[in-house]
Amino acid sequence: MAKKIRFLVKKMDSSKRSETPEKSVNKIQKDIAVEFLNLIGLGRPKEGLRFFTPDCKTHNPYVIGGMDALVDAMIAVQKKGAEGIRKGSPADFKLIVRNVLADGDLVAVHTQLSSSNPNNGGLRQVHLFRFSDDKIVEYWDITQQVLENAPNAAGAFS
Repeated sequence: MAKKIRFLVKKMDSSKRSETPEKSVNKIQKDIAVEFLNLIGLGRPKEGLRFFTPDCKTHNPYVIGGMDALVDAMIAVQKKGAEGIRKGSPADFKLIVRNVLADGDLVAVHTQLSSSNPNNGGLRQVHLFRFSDDKIVEYWDITQQVLENAPNAAGAFS
């Protein structure tokens, strides 16, 4: 006859929980990643360079060089404001942070680059940051254009 085992689960009062050091570090790293992206959205990406080590490795396939070169490319896109991100679109794009995840020394941020123009689908992006303490040492960005009339009824962000 199989032995019955009973488990007693005690619900812990959330006010008595303390953050583990790893969770605390992840929160700081998540805040840094989001702050960098907020600075991009405000048109001030150069200010965000303070979050990166000087030799930060980048993986953007379209930009040669490190974070300085990548930020210069971001600024060039922002200066083309009259054309917007996509040719013919208005220059009123805004960056929206949708999700932030942390695991070990990695932080992933899912963002939406949207426009008030309903005919412009915008972009969705995933930014992946690898940290050493409170500095970003490696950065990846993946971008996908969102189609205005995408066949998936769930949409890119709903």
